[in-house]
Amino acid sequence: MTCQVCGAKSGFFPLCKECNSLKEQGKVTKCQECGIWKKDEKGNKPLCYECWLKKDKEEKKKSKDYKPSKFEQEDTSFRNKFPAEIRCEDGHKVRSKSEKIIDDWLYNHKIAHAYERKVPIEEEVYCDFFLPYDKKVWIEFWGLDDEKYLARKELKKKFYTQNNKILIEITEKDIEILDDILPKKLMPFLPKDFNFD
Repeated sequence: MTCQVCGAKSGFFPLCKECNSLKEQGKVTKCQECGIWKKDEKGNKPLCYECWLKKDKEEKKKSKDYKPSKFEQEDTSFRNKFPAEIRCEDGHKVRSKSEKIIDDWLYNHKIAHAYERKVPIEEEVYCDFFLPYDKKVWIEFWGLDDEKYLARKELKKKFYTQNNKILIEITEKDIEILDDILPKKLMPFLPKDFNFD
């Protein structure tokens, strides 16, 4: 297992020795909402950035002036239309067999990941996979090719670019060759001591 905070090897624990020491000093805390460990130098942030954004967005939604964007409406519609019902080896539930293959690949290579995390940007955007290392990585699997989906894909890519987020894209063609492409795409963002053996 790798440390949720810095990505170093941590044995069977969510934190490495160094980050556990920082936890004892109050400089690493657990998000009260999602339970992920995070750096918190002053020890006064009960939520991780993603959960804070989500809570802030929920507060804004309570306002009578709030109107969801077209993208948010389509994203919610898509997630309702295709519920996550396929169970992966690590217990995650995903929406497609291809996403299961990706999730299982990440799990079997001991790469810490989350499924469908909100991307910490103003818009209500969810990624397919999130890797919580120092260099945070968002993975999108582009599995459909109808016109509406492709337009949504381009808009989503634009959000990642505008907000300087690291995006790794996987297509249906890539699924058969994950062992060839994912290590190359992921290596620059994983801890230096990470090994795919």
